[in-house]
Amino acid sequence: MSAEEHDVVVVGAGIAGLAAAWDLRDLDVVLVEATERPGGRIRSSERGPIWLNLGAHVYGGPDSAVGRLLDETGVQATDVPGSLTAVSYEGHLVSDGPIELYPLRLPFSTSARLEFVKVGLKLRRLVARYAKVAKPVPGEDPAVLQQRMLDFMDDASFTDAVGRMSPEVDAFFRCTLTRGTGEPEEIAAGYGVGYFHLVWNRDDGLGRAIVGGPQRLMDALAAGLPDLRYSTRVTGVRRDGDRVVVETEGPDGARTLRAKSVIMATPSHTTADLVDGLPADLEQALRAIVYGPTVAAAFLTDEEGPQPWDGIYGIATPKRSTSMLFNMANVMSELLPERPKGSSFMVYAPANLGRAIMHRSDEEILDRFQADLEEVLPGVKGHVVERQIHRVTPGIPFPFVGRGRIQPTLMRPQERIHLAGDYLGSWYAETSAWTAAGAAQRARAEAAAP
Repeated sequence: MSAEEHDVVVVGAGIAGLAAAWDLRDLDVVLVEATERPGGRIRSSERGPIWLNLGAHVYGGPDSAVGRLLDETGVQATDVPGSLTAVSYEGHLVSDGPIELYPLRLPFSTSARLEFVKVGLKLRRLVARYAKVAKPVPGEDPAVLQQRMLDFMDDASFTDAVGRMSPEVDAFFRCTLTRGTGEPEEIAAGYGVGYFHLVWNRDDGLGRAIVGGPQRLMDALAAGLPDLRYSTRVTGVRRDGDRVVVETEGPDGARTLRAKSVIMATPSHTTADLVDGLPADLEQALRAIVYGPTVAAAFLTDEEGPQPWDGIYGIATPKRSTSMLFNMANVMSELLPERPKGSSFMVYAPANLGRAIMHRSDEEILDRFQADLEEVLPGVKGHVVERQIHRVTPGIPFPFVGRGRIQPTLMRPQERIHLAGDYLGSWYAETSAWTAAGAAQRARAEAAAP
């Protein structure tokens, strides 16, 4: 069977692969995806003016790499309104006022309240240091900024740096820290501090949502591509002189694709498994990336009229089966003339919470999640009309202790075979988008060469 000849082959239709192929859509580019849909871990389903969300839900501002994709595709995004820092603890919900005063309004013991203040003040100082490190320099290469952020407090875990806490206080902070799918004992201290920077300083972090759900952006990118092949599995990638050979299995059987470049927008371990002849240190670095599991669920409700949760976007839920609860319908509160019927909630169990339930059936997990949702927001009870579950595996990569040391190896440019994906940094979808842009730029230069 003769091989197909192309300029570029992109492997994987998550946001990294979609973004790379989008930037190269004027060339002869083929995007191959093993599943039947675009978006990877990003997924949502529209339900009238609101949507069910089962993956990434907040993004950077207009000047970010994702912001550029939104602008180019014409997909609308808006600042997330409402509180991002609400907490439900032992039946009490607090959503306003200074975070430092939450312990005085929640049923903590006196000793826990003092400990909470002590830890909170220490975190404030660390967040202030992190903010200086994470502040971009005008004209700075994103790779330089990313390296600086990964190097910050990279020699110890968050627990080692901040100290062990009592169970009461630990449960409160663990909700935020495990959002990245690593436990406080596993994640690098700087990465953990960065999470609190994101939550406490929404203008400097991830504070925008995609109207209609993030699947709109995935679909818009996919619609602009000339050759996107679903249900097509890559079985091997290898260099062959000045070309790259990509072997695939799809609906039409086995095919061989030859191109001047390939962009691997797959999880790091998958990339290491598929690509022959990688430099030994790069293969080792790819396999060193650590992924943590997440089980996410979405619930659609049919209540009518104003509700107590309307002004809240994010709620930490310590000591429950999930770590966070997000009110996705809150995004539309300032865009619609009146409140729509119903709400949409997303919850998830990351890291150890996810591991503990991964073996259970979908219905068991959804029942457990719904019971906790109804305890946190009692008004939801009797109004759930739809629910969905998404088991995220291999999960989401997180910076472990020492992660910064392998970054130069991961970011070292390669000839013909280029890497893109969220494992190349700590900004999730934003990392995917800017590494995809860099990979596309290098592939374009190779496509133009004689």
